Amino acid sequence: MVNIKSLQIWDEICTDDRLTVSKSLFGLKTTATYKPTESKLDANIIGYSPSDGAKLKRIVETLHESPVKDLGDFRPKPVPNGNYQVEVCASQDGEYLAIMLYQFIHLGYEPVTGMHIFEGEKARLLKQILF
Repeated sequence: MVNIKSLQIWDEICTDDRLTVSKSLFGLKTTATYKPTESKLDANIIGYSPSDGAKLKRIVETLHESPVKDLGDFRPKPVPNGNYQVEVCASQDGEYLAIMLYQFIHLGYEPVTGMHIFEGEKARLLKQILF
C-alpha cells in the first residue's frame, strides 16, 4: 500500500462528495473514507505488462456501460516496472473504487485514461481482479 496523498489522482479524490478526507495529529497522516459505508480507502500503485495493461484499459473504459459478466476470468498479473501503471483507491469493504491508468511513454508514465469511479458490484469485481 502507498500513501494516498502520493497518488496523482489525489486532487480528484479530494473533490469527490462521496468521500470524507481527514487528517490526523499535525497532518502527518491523511485518510479518506467512503461516506455511505464509513469504510476507509486503501491506495495502491500496480504495474502491468503491455498486454494485461491494454486489456485492463479497455475494461475500465467500457465497464460503465457493459454488464459485469463480460469480464470473464481476466486476472492481470502485477509486474515490477510494468509498461502500464495503475493508481487505485478502493474502500476496504469494496463498495467504492477509483482508478486511473498510465502508460510508460517518452521516459515517464503518461495518463491513458481519466479517473474512473465505480461503486457497488462493479467496484467489488474490479477490487477482486486487482488485489
